[in-house]
Amino acid sequence: MSVRQNVSMKEAQADDWGARIEARVRETFKDSYSVSLRADMDSSWGSIRKSGSSHYSLSGSGLFLSMSGSNGSYFINGSVTDKGKTVQVNVNVSKRFDDNSFNVSGFGLHLYTDKNSINGNYDPDSFSRKAVAAVTSLLLAVQVEKGKPGPEEKSASDMQRVWLTIRPDSGWNTVEADDPFFRLEVGLRKIFDREYDAEIETGNSRISGRVSGFFTRRYELRAGKTRLLMEEWAGNWEITGKVEVDGPGPGEIGVKLELRDRFGDGSFYIWEDGIRLNIDRNSISGEVDTNVYPREVIGAITALVMAYQQIHPDPASPHNPR
Repeated sequence: MSVRQNVSMKEAQADDWGARIEARVRETFKDSYSVSLRADMDSSWGSIRKSGSSHYSLSGSGLFLSMSGSNGSYFINGSVTDKGKTVQVNVNVSKRFDDNSFNVSGFGLHLYTDKNSINGNYDPDSFSRKAVAAVTSLLLAVQVEKGKPGPEEKSASDMQRVWLTIRPDSGWNTVEADDPFFRLEVGLRKIFDREYDAEIETGNSRISGRVSGFFTRRYELRAGKTRLLMEEWAGNWEITGKVEVDGPGPGEIGVKLELRDRFGDGSFYIWEDGIRLNIDRNSISGEVDTNVYPREVIGAITALVMAYQQIHPDPASPHNPR
């Protein structure tokens, strides 16, 4: 798994797209962390609480783990329930070189971790993907807690947190997403097959347009002077075009971003200088330098991704978009 840590925003993420495992941890308060896990096609949420000097407890949907120890080494035990099957977890975590590197060993699980990666193997007959993600989240919490910003890190004042909640089938719109703290709201309303009216509200400005996906691997947003494309080329997705922005300076901003497919289920991520977004069917979260990518750009990206998700329903969901 590759590991990415944003020290200024106090969060970390580990993922292995091939193994379909992902864990994300973000500090919400001192000694308290929110947890988001992906295992195969399923998502889980939980929280980690730290008590004392080195005791961590993870609880959530099917998650009951505790981690405690001393001198940088820990023991993790508890249980993880996934698809009706409960896995008992008993693993040792021993410190290697620094606060971010560990050996993790136990029945069915062997991992080696550092600041940038988590490598190893697990026995799927005795250790589920969700259990691997849960153990990983505890290790990420330690990284977040002990992380120190380096000179290359953007300061928190440069980056703004965004967490758009996607709500399908809500009222007038077919689907909508909003983050009131980031002051962004995006709504789509289906008008024809593979075509949606779009409304993007950013702060005090509002723009209306249309998103279409008439071609299998090409989706287009037209709204005022905005023309943004989401296209797949040889298995790689790109978002390109221009976005109309409000305020002083140029009225349009050019956009060229790589949109990386995660699990092939409508989830993606963008990880480039000035913008880091994690996208699934329930939310779009991350952080953005709004001096580089204003809210209008995030709104336009959100409209394209939501249209794609509506046109391609989640195969694991019993519900289809209208």
